[in-house]
Amino acid sequence: MKPLLTLALAIVLLCVAPTPAAEPEQPYDLVVAAVGPQNPRNSEAAIIQLKNGSLLLAWTEFYAGSGADHGPARIVGRVSADTGRTWGDKYTLVENDGGCNVMEVNFLRLKNGSLALFHCQKNTSATDCRIMLRTSQDEGKTWSEARQLSPAGKYTGLTNGRCIRLRNGRIVLEAWEGGDSYCCLSDDDGQTWRDGQRVRPAGGQCWEPACIELKDGRVMMLMRTGLGGQYKSISNDGGQTWSKPVPTALRGTAAPVSISRIPATGDLLAIWNHNPGANSRNPLTAAVSKDEGETWQHFRNLEDAPGDAWAYPAVTWVGDRALVTYFNYKGGLSLKLRILPASWFYERS
Repeated sequence: MKPLLTLALAIVLLCVAPTPAAEPEQPYDLVVAAVGPQNPRNSEAAIIQLKNGSLLLAWTEFYAGSGADHGPARIVGRVSADTGRTWGDKYTLVENDGGCNVMEVNFLRLKNGSLALFHCQKNTSATDCRIMLRTSQDEGKTWSEARQLSPAGKYTGLTNGRCIRLRNGRIVLEAWEGGDSYCCLSDDDGQTWRDGQRVRPAGGQCWEPACIELKDGRVMMLMRTGLGGQYKSISNDGGQTWSKPVPTALRGTAAPVSISRIPATGDLLAIWNHNPGANSRNPLTAAVSKDEGETWQHFRNLEDAPGDAWAYPAVTWVGDRALVTYFNYKGGLSLKLRILPASWFYERS
């Protein structure tokens, strides 16, 4: 074969040769805060992306006692510059200024560029828990004095990894008190607040709601119940009033759910304990809704090892990856992070 013909044939073959398929991205797992002798529990985390692209992770660090919900605890954090694979040194965001502890981290970026941190100040084990708001002008290095958003003398709770901003700018902060779920609402970027309507299922109490704005502008609330699973309610006015709660296909024991929207597909993602009738929070399951929470599919367990349990998931999307935090029970209440590509939630287990 002539040299020029050989060269031309090689060029043609190179152009039409198939490109090797990229290896699918693998999940990445990390125990980001392990328990120790003076640290019986690390739990209820949230993540927010900072202006420089790094990530701020904060969680409740119990520093004494047995790690019970009313034990001594502060809010601490670490920063990652590589999308969550490694983390810097731990530092304190909010020192314990409550009668029991401070816990339940929620982050939000305000319109003026500062960060908002919502948390609970727990002063007694059952009768006085208050919602507090702090802000940071330096990307989480330091925080303002707290502003109290709920009354003293009532046990008003939050759950970690909540708080959303609607398309019209309203801030919606999910809360619960006395067996009712509701939202704290602000239309002036956190300067003033009011409470929306309280709601509960006809069959019993509810707690620890999670909200998401639907594509048509309505807001869906999912709420923890002891009635066999997550119930849902719909608001047509941005969280001010709510429909009668109804059961969903997200069946399971009384434990909170995380709800988010998958950026690549626009579908909804729920993560909760899919374990109807169980005595432990096992397994921890993900499901996808393609119709704005009407039906759910692609059920897949994140965790299901026997003899363990997992709880209080929160999801932060960074590009096409979900950073999922939750804590386990076996061997102490340690905080875990899983980094999962969006495609993982659609694959068969």
